[in-house]
Amino acid sequence: MLEQIMTKIDEMSKLVATKDDLKNFATKEDLDNFATKQDCQRLENKIDTNTNRIDELNVKMDKQYDQVKQNTQLIEQNFKQIAKNSEQLDNLTKNSNRQEDVIATLALRAVEQESKLRSHIAHS
Repeated sequence: MLEQIMTKIDEMSKLVATKDDLKNFATKEDLDNFATKQDCQRLENKIDTNTNRIDELNVKMDKQYDQVKQNTQLIEQNFKQIAKNSEQLDNLTKNSNRQEDVIATLALRAVEQESKLRSHIAHS
């Protein structure tokens, strides 16, 4: 019977925490620093809020991307129009120069004709 008691005491002593075991247990301060259910709920709410903000920002970014794409198309159209306008301006400049040459030629011919008429009138 004594042997059974000693065996039982030995078994129970293995179940009891030692001084070293107690040093590794959480202290009251450690327990105070653990997150509560409320802390977890607040974090979940913040995560949800941030997720919603990210979704909103993604929508805004998509809209801005579409706007940039549209602006790029408009800029390309403007460059094409500028090129056409430059060609037309070049043609107008060439035509204007031709008209000036024609007017100068006509003015010279008019002077020549006037000289011939004066000369003819003077000889008659």
